[in-house]
Amino acid sequence: MTISLAGEVVVVTGGAVRLGRAIALECARAGASVAFTYNQSAAQAARTLSDLQATGNGEQRFASFQADVSQSADVKALVSAVQNDLGGATMLVNNAAIFRRTPFATMTEADFDDHIAANLKGPYLLCKYFGDVFLAQEHGSILNIADIYALRPLKNYVPYCLSKAGVVMLTQTLALALSPHVRVNAICPGTILTPSEIQDEDDAEAQLLPKIPLGRLGTPQEIAQTAAFLLGGPQFISGAVVPVDGAQRLR
Repeated sequence: MTISLAGEVVVVTGGAVRLGRAIALECARAGASVAFTYNQSAAQAARTLSDLQATGNGEQRFASFQADVSQSADVKALVSAVQNDLGGATMLVNNAAIFRRTPFATMTEADFDDHIAANLKGPYLLCKYFGDVFLAQEHGSILNIADIYALRPLKNYVPYCLSKAGVVMLTQTLALALSPHVRVNAICPGTILTPSEIQDEDDAEAQLLPKIPLGRLGTPQEIAQTAAFLLGGPQFISGAVVPVDGAQRLR
């Protein structure tokens, strides 16, 4: 199935690096104009913007915006900036998040607040303000990036798991609240990043692979392809929470 996002304007949060970058580039290849946010990754954002422009067909538009998506003022400014620079959004991908090891014995209130702000409050604010736009124009699609650890616990990552579980429920409740004109779905990635990017020293690759029935790590491109499918594929999909994990959640 060929996915076309021609004519769409997709906003990807945390789009400068990793999964967000892969999703932004895949949306561009599918024909969308793309705006993405970054917080502190200015150099990586410049590179991603250049790569998007090289991917475009000349009719697409691309932009990057610095924003702290856990702050309502920044989110409101983002909505206005996308309207001014790209003509307004039609699709939103909530990808920006933090992932920190927080053993229960040493975790702090700040650890909890930081994860909830970045991983749950931010997506809520973005869904609220972009959702208002989508409802007014009677067209829109929202995709939230959750995690398989929203569905099952991961020791030493309590606030992270809580925040991502909230993203799953946010997806399902908004699929009802924003219907019938706005679809809301989520992806739950499994182990996608390379072992060097995983902060738990116990999660060496040799220990990870036996936990994944398909016997390998996933790739950012596989998440990006799933994102494009949920954004631009069958329009009867809403409220779906799709694991992309090589069946890792079943172990």
